[in-house]
Amino acid sequence: MPTAPIETHHESPYEKRLVARLQAGESEALSALFDLHVDRVFAFARHLLGSREDAEEIVTEAFLRAFQRATAFRGECPFRGWLFGITRNLCLDRLRQPRLMLLEPEAMERHTDHGQAAAEMETSLVVRQALAQLSEEHRLVLTLCDVEEWDAHEVAAILEKSLPATKSLLYRARRALRTQLTTLWDEEEETHDAL
Repeated sequence: MPTAPIETHHESPYEKRLVARLQAGESEALSALFDLHVDRVFAFARHLLGSREDAEEIVTEAFLRAFQRATAFRGECPFRGWLFGITRNLCLDRLRQPRLMLLEPEAMERHTDHGQAAAEMETSLVVRQALAQLSEEHRLVLTLCDVEEWDAHEVAAILEKSLPATKSLLYRARRALRTQLTTLWDEEEETHDAL
């Protein structure tokens, strides 16, 4: 049985022309590239940061940096990969800054049916806690592969790793997440049993 070829994101001729125009300093090209990529960049930043407001700030900064550094883009990977690399670095910088943990307003609005909503919120919080305890590299590969559902070849290019190294990293990250979740859920059960 023949296997389907692995799909990766390839730049269209239109996108390549936009990148060339961006490198020539045309702000209109940045606007068009923004329209092409903003949704995915925002989703990626939000998954890494867990905050809509922070993600919005990072998206703005990422496109600004892409415009400022356009001449440094050598085209060794698709523009999207380069842009996601910029976004990743900005997100990692933001995560290193001390913060207060706040529940976003839309999350509070979503959870008005008390029973199920509370359980969903609790599960979401436990998953975020488990992710926060993983290394930055593990969080990043999980976000790209499991949340954003990127192809392993694309993730390898973004992480600047070989395909086998990326797959191995993903395996280890999933295992680490599973271990953290098990630990957190066990601690939670012990706390409930003690009450």
